Formats: sequence, C-alpha cells, structure tokens
Amino acid sequence: MDLIGTKRDIIIVTGCNAVGKTTTTNYLREWANLRNIPNENKIVADSQCLFEAMQLDDQAGGLHHTHDWCTTDSQGHSHHLDQPVFPFTVIDNELPVTMRLQFFMKLTALPKTGKLRFVEWAGGVNTNPPDDPTSLIDYSYSKVKDMLQEESLADGWLKRVKAVIHVKADYDVRLYLNGHRSIPTSAQPEAFEKGTAFWLKDERVLRFYGHDDFAEIEDLFQACNIPVHSLVNDGRNHFYECLETIANTLFFPRNTTVSLVLT
Repeated sequence: MDLIGTKRDIIIVTGCNAVGKTTTTNYLREWANLRNIPNENKIVADSQCLFEAMQLDDQAGGLHHTHDWCTTDSQGHSHHLDQPVFPFTVIDNELPVTMRLQFFMKLTALPKTGKLRFVEWAGGVNTNPPDDPTSLIDYSYSKVKDMLQEESLADGWLKRVKAVIHVKADYDVRLYLNGHRSIPTSAQPEAFEKGTAFWLKDERVLRFYGHDDFAEIEDLFQACNIPVHSLVNDGRNHFYECLETIANTLFFPRNTTVSLVLT
C-alpha cells in the first residue's frame, strides 16, 4: 500500500487490557498540548464501540453478555429495575465482531481536521481454560489481520496512521494495575472520549486478552511504512521516563522505531 504523500494523523496505542494504554494516551496528549502540537481532545477507543454494542444487545434482550447480577444460562436479561451496566462480560463472539466492524469503520471515516487523533485498541489471545465456553471469544491481533486480508474489515485507516505504540506488561503487573481500578456507577460516551473510562475487570475478562500476539500483525504495519514503538510497563515510575523518550521520537523523529524495556 502506497502511503507516500498521505497525511498521517492517527496515533494508535495498543496492547492487552490493563497494560496502561489509557495512561500512555493521556500522557502523550498532555505532552503534545504542552508543546502546542494540535490534537483532538477526544480519544477514539474500541472499548467505546464494545460498550455501544453491549447497549444494543441490552435493547435486543441481552443474549450475548451478562452482568454480575445475571447468569449465563438466563436466556437473556433486561434492566427493568435499573440494574447497573457495569461490569459486563461478553459470552460469545457476537459483540466482539460488531465492535471490530464498527471500530475500524469509524477509524476510516474520521474527519480530517489537521490535528492528531489518539486511538486505543486492545488485542490479545484468549487464555481461559478450554472447558470454559468463553475461551472461544477472540480479540486477537491475528484475527484482525485475517479479516483485513480477507477485506472483511475497513482498512482505509491504515493510510492515516502516523505511528503505533505497543504497550506490554507481565501478567502480574496487569493484575496489579487492574486491582487499582474501580467499577463505575455509569459510563457515558464522553468518559471514553476523555480517557477516563477504565474499570475493574475480573480475571476471566483479563484472560480474554491473556497472551499478547501483536507480533502476528506487526509486519502489516511495517509493510505500510508505519513505525511501531514498543514499550514495556512494569508499574514503576521509570515507565514515564520511557514514555517521554517515545514522545520525543514521535513528535521530533530521529529514528523510525524505538523499543524500550524497563530494568
């Protein structure tokens, strides 16, 4: 795909859930604002598309997700008593498929404003036990790559990507970071757009993205001349020093790729 002369205005921050994607995005946005680098004040996140898919499923009887107050064998549910929407757990691939279609279509159709756009995208291989029906839920990067190659996903967004920031973290760090979250009483679209909509998840949901298979799709970005910056979050303050290095590389480029591992 020829990207020469194409205006690139999208920065994607990606990785498994609970690795620090939103922290990374908010840091980069603040860094850009302090240096008067024009950027949109709203984040585009796949989690917003998943939330919207869940809301639609609720309106259709709640057949493809559950909440703490209902069970998987209830043949659907309703919120007629104003039961909370968080937390929710998908129970099959219906909502992930809807989310993917909407997310990448949304990225492709984003208006060009002359400002940078920050995007968050979670991916990874499901590591729940094989006897758990939810082990078949697929958020993997390899699935996205397959769908792009099959042309079943919108791919126009690839022409606009300035860089991909791939955030990694060991599972124990993810547990630690997730443990410092809380369950919101509600979530509105603006919470996702502001980068404040992250919530406590149980371990089964963490394992929906249990193994990072980003390497499966990295060559696609390389083929499109999109630089990939890898960052390991070990939960320590040095993480922010590494983020500053990446920010300098992003906005004042000297090298096309940087890989940082905390020690």
